[in-house]
Amino acid sequence: MDGLAEQFGERVDFIKLDIDKSETLPARQRFNMVQRSQYALVDAEGNIIQRWFGFLDQDEVERFLSDYLAKSE
Repeated sequence: MDGLAEQFGERVDFIKLDIDKSETLPARQRFNMVQRSQYALVDAEGNIIQRWFGFLDQDEVERFLSDYLAKSE
């Protein structure tokens, strides 16, 4: 995930919602993120564009983000 933040950090905000921290509960509930190892791409309006579960394949996410950002330009 750190590599993705370095690569896309100027165009994408990466926010970690640690399930072990109670202060993240409202945001996790808003996006229905109640399990560990769950990731979501959320647009500026709060719409979930894509979800990933389990092991995060960084190459797959990198391709998805590149394609998504290219389309949204």
